[in-house]
Amino acid sequence: MRLEQLAYLVAVQESKSISLAAERAHISQPALSSAISKLEDELGVVLLTRTSSGAQLTEVAESIIIKAKEVLNIIDDIRSLGRGNSVELNGNISVAADPSVNITIMPEILTTFKHNHPKVNTLLKVGESNNILQDVKTGKANFGIIFNTEESCQAKDINCKELFTDEFVIITGSNSKITQKTITLNQALSLPVLLYNTEYITNCGVSSLLRKYGDINVSYRVDNLEMMEKILSNGESIAFVPQFMADEFAKSNKIRKIIIDGAHLEASIVLIWSSRHHLSLVEKEFIRVIKACCSKERQAV
Repeated sequence: MRLEQLAYLVAVQESKSISLAAERAHISQPALSSAISKLEDELGVVLLTRTSSGAQLTEVAESIIIKAKEVLNIIDDIRSLGRGNSVELNGNISVAADPSVNITIMPEILTTFKHNHPKVNTLLKVGESNNILQDVKTGKANFGIIFNTEESCQAKDINCKELFTDEFVIITGSNSKITQKTITLNQALSLPVLLYNTEYITNCGVSSLLRKYGDINVSYRVDNLEMMEKILSNGESIAFVPQFMADEFAKSNKIRKIIIDGAHLEASIVLIWSSRHHLSLVEKEFIRVIKACCSKERQAV
């Protein structure tokens, strides 16, 4: 039994396709199929059932993959210890972040990681939390940094690690008719609300949270922070955002923050990734940097 045979089997599970697994492993499809066939012969079991619709993992293969991931993780740890600080990582990482995280924490995460590992390319996408969850589930993004929504709590095959918590507040234009520094949740829900959403029909995490407390008067759905600021600066609508994002917006004299009185709306920021995916050394290091940068934010809030 060879380590690459286990890695190929894990890759098939993650990719749900032999051809895609071979592409990601940088070998030919026949070579990958041959490696798994030899593993089947050695173990005396069937790992893949091949049909007209493609290859399916057997029940015993799924059980073997659980142990294979444990072995591959241990091997990665041994390699990391052996290389120490001299390790030079390379490759690609794709990460998707909620806009609140993108404009506040992501610059430090990306620059810190790039400084430590200049040969690793990081691809960043900005999106709404529930949309990012779908990207991670389908393999479009390795990681997501999002609000912990009902959808993410109920998602299968998703690892979820809380990074820090904050509280939702309201932002509006500096010239808004709302002159007080605090407002009740019921008063806020009666006002025109702007939601950040990157899809036309998908309910966003913020709207899911707010609907627990009553109907929402949604006037705008935008997928651009610049447009969001311009609309809010007119003073006719409000937006619910975590406090750390509100503080960033408030640096502009166009936007001001209003505290929600008598209600605690928690904003839990979490890191998500597929539990079906074997984390590489590069990805483990990226998680370490994310946690380190977010621990500073935890102390700040």
